[in-house]
Amino acid sequence: MHSFLHPDSPDLPENPDTLHIHPDKSIGIEEVRAIQHFLSRRPTQSDHNTVIIHEAHLLTVPAQHAMLKTLEEPPGNSLIYLVTTYPDSLLPTILSRVQIISPPFTPLPPLNPLIPQLLSAPPAQRLALLDSQSFTRDSFSAFLDQFEYYIHNNLIPLHPLFPLIHQSKKYLKSNCNLKLILDHLALNLNSP
Repeated sequence: MHSFLHPDSPDLPENPDTLHIHPDKSIGIEEVRAIQHFLSRRPTQSDHNTVIIHEAHLLTVPAQHAMLKTLEEPPGNSLIYLVTTYPDSLLPTILSRVQIISPPFTPLPPLNPLIPQLLSAPPAQRLALLDSQSFTRDSFSAFLDQFEYYIHNNLIPLHPLFPLIHQSKKYLKSNCNLKLILDHLALNLNSP
């Protein structure tokens, strides 16, 4: 079984008492047995062993049945998180044994019309478009979030732009000159 932090996660020190499951395709019985084995040992650096199953909707039906016993009678020193955007794909018996926590829905602001313009403009026009904006660090950060969301929803032709947006966010967080970040974005934003 493989456990690792998602590649986009910040570099966090590994905690031997926490097991992250990031499935590629599905989570089978073998992974559930490894989770049960992990939970059976005593924690070494904290009070609890913690298992975080990302994309828990990828648990196969046999794996969900195997998880039932652990969810019914978890070891006293364990925390189990099933993270999913599709809770209806889990067995009702699983759902009856967990506490469901749903984050509040936060609607996105309307799409900034500058985003589609930037994608279709040549570099010189992109520079002018970004220069015409009166971005603050906070408003530019929000703009980058919207840009990322737009790309995510139109993923196929635009995926090479993700690294550029992440790099711009990194520069912004490291307190680089805002004008230089805007110019970097404008000059390196290749239209799909």
